[in-house]
Amino acid sequence: MNTPDPAPEHEPGSAPEHEPAPEHVPVVHETEREVTITRSVRYGRVIAGMTVLGILVAVVASLVFPLDPEAQYTLAQITGFMALIGAAIGLALGCLLALILGVTARRKRGTAIAIHSDVQ
Repeated sequence: MNTPDPAPEHEPGSAPEHEPAPEHVPVVHETEREVTITRSVRYGRVIAGMTVLGILVAVVASLVFPLDPEAQYTLAQITGFMALIGAAIGLALGCLLALILGVTARRKRGTAIAIHSDVQ
């Protein structure tokens, strides 16, 4: 009866005596460029924020003043009308504010060095 040779035993913590596989060494190509950095305003957020603020101010204003009991409109109708008017005013002021902030932000420019790394 043939018995296979027993596998050589290795001490714990030692690696088997095989040749290590060749490892791929990454090659990094870096290029530097001078870039211009400009700041910008998030127009949508400024406009939406001012619109919501206009609605809230109009609703609070309509709820603060007393309502005449013989008025043609209910408090809910007056609050809705005021919310629409406040939204329109807030939208207009938001657009104006966003444009002013945009012009102010464009004045602040700077330069920086951008490093593009290409790893192969």
